[in-house]
Amino acid sequence: MVLVSKSLVNKMIIDTHCHLWEGELVLEDLRNYLTSMAKLLKADPKLVLDGRAERLVDEMNTAGIDKTVILALDYEFLFRGRITFQEYNDKVAEMVNQFTDRLIGFAGIDPRRGEKALEELERCTEKLGLKGVKLWPLTGFYPDEKDFYPFYKLVEEKNIPILCHTGSGPVKTYLKYCRPAHVDTIAVDFPDMKIIMAHMGDPWVREALTVAAKNPNVYTDISAWESVLRFAPLIFCQTLMEARMTCGIDKIVFGSDWPLFTPVMSLEEWVNGIKNLELPPPLQMMGMPEFSETEKEKILGKNAQKILL
Repeated sequence: MVLVSKSLVNKMIIDTHCHLWEGELVLEDLRNYLTSMAKLLKADPKLVLDGRAERLVDEMNTAGIDKTVILALDYEFLFRGRITFQEYNDKVAEMVNQFTDRLIGFAGIDPRRGEKALEELERCTEKLGLKGVKLWPLTGFYPDEKDFYPFYKLVEEKNIPILCHTGSGPVKTYLKYCRPAHVDTIAVDFPDMKIIMAHMGDPWVREALTVAAKNPNVYTDISAWESVLRFAPLIFCQTLMEARMTCGIDKIVFGSDWPLFTPVMSLEEWVNGIKNLELPPPLQMMGMPEFSETEKEKILGKNAQKILL
């Protein structure tokens, strides 16, 4: 048996929010969205369309990321695709099996599927070995519908986490389904089910931080905030300071939304941005405390270990 020192485990870096797509996984509507996003960033669309597992692991190695959560998407209620949601889950499982020591797979399951959702959850956890569930409410559902409670009960029984999209989304989607307040309802009713809210709920950041503060089982990731750190570091630091005061740094986990924001920041730059985070001069002049090395380690991986490992 190989013994790993406690200090090395504490410094493990975990990306809790990543996507893999290649070929048939890039459905027509998603391809159009990714291409338009790349044009907005004045970047080569290939950077956001290339979601191969091999590329991800190479960039993880460069960035020093130990493990990454890859998320299947159940998009069929809204977007056109080439494969079924079960086949997408199969693809994620295949990628995890290819890089067992580096990737953690989450199943994409829309709870509107009723009994089929329960069956797929059983299949994904028992046969495919997936370790969590990705909810994508922007496809048209409120996460706290009572009809979904049998699904959440099974998730809770299996002791696996949910990563739920919160905040803004692509064109042709409705913001009303993605408010953090909907997560609050299921967090209260299923207190033993761990939930990660994606993107700090942006634009409802304060609402997301409040939901994380009042519910011991709720966390939020910082995926999709690369642009803010790159172009508005003052706002990024102010947001993390509000998180520290509201829910505590223990509730903030690292995520990238890879490969969507690679034109803005590579994984290496994103990791180093947190490692080397310093308050901008205006905040220093106000006497605000710097983020400690311990706090940075918690964001980069230590907090996620409590959820995933």
